[in-house]
Formats: sequence, structure tokens, C-alpha cells
Amino acid sequence: MQRLIIAMAALCVAGSAQAQMGQRANPDLDKDGRVTLAEFRKSQGDGMMARFDANKDGKIARGELKPPGGEGAGRGDRIWAMLDANKDGAVSRGEMDALAKARFERGDTNKDGWLSKGEILTLRQNRGRDAG
Repeated sequence: MQRLIIAMAALCVAGSAQAQMGQRANPDLDKDGRVTLAEFRKSQGDGMMARFDANKDGKIARGELKPPGGEGAGRGDRIWAMLDANKDGAVSRGEMDALAKARFERGDTNKDGWLSKGEILTLRQNRGRDAG
């Protein structure tokens, strides 16, 4: 459980980088007022891959992941250890999707299978606190 909570903090790092750039991805891709797991995975995974997969090979290598704001190597190492779940030296889309699913499930507080605008706002407000 602790690994999952810390891994969710890694997704927050990516989200904070996006927020620092003045961008907020709208995960409601079909604009129906509901964010499904598929939409959430796509918005989270595509954003991470776009920001960090420098060589565009479909995975994020350790050297491509740099914490925003010049944070120390120690934190970067901890984040990497959480993201690279299978310890193969790269973060695949599958690993990103698994983290997004865990975050989606935590955000879906009423367990109706989709995220409302309020649930998305709560997830965003809780960035940085995901690590407990």
C-alpha cells in the first residue's frame, strides 16, 4: 500500500510540472461531463509520455525523468523506483496506466465508475498530499 501511495506522488510530480507550465489537461476528452477510466488513463499517460519520453521510443528511461523545479536526485531516485514497477530500467505505458488506474479509483469517491468535475478538482487539490 505504501508503494502505491508513493507511486501516486510520482504522478503528482508530472501534474505539478504541467501546472507550472500553466497548462491543465482536461481529462474529459469527449466533453460529456464524466471522466471514464479510459479517458483518465489517456490524459495521464499521454501527458507523461509527451513530457518525459525525450527520444519518443514509447517508454521513459531513467535519464529522461527529471523532477520539476530542480528537486534533488534523492527524490528523483525514489520516484523512479516507484514508477518502474517491473525494474526493467524504463517506464512503459502499461506501468503509467496502472498508476493512473490507482489514482482514478482513489478519486472516484462515490464508486460510480467515473469522475465528476468535483472529484477531478479534489484530486488536483490533493496533489502533493497523495503520499499521505
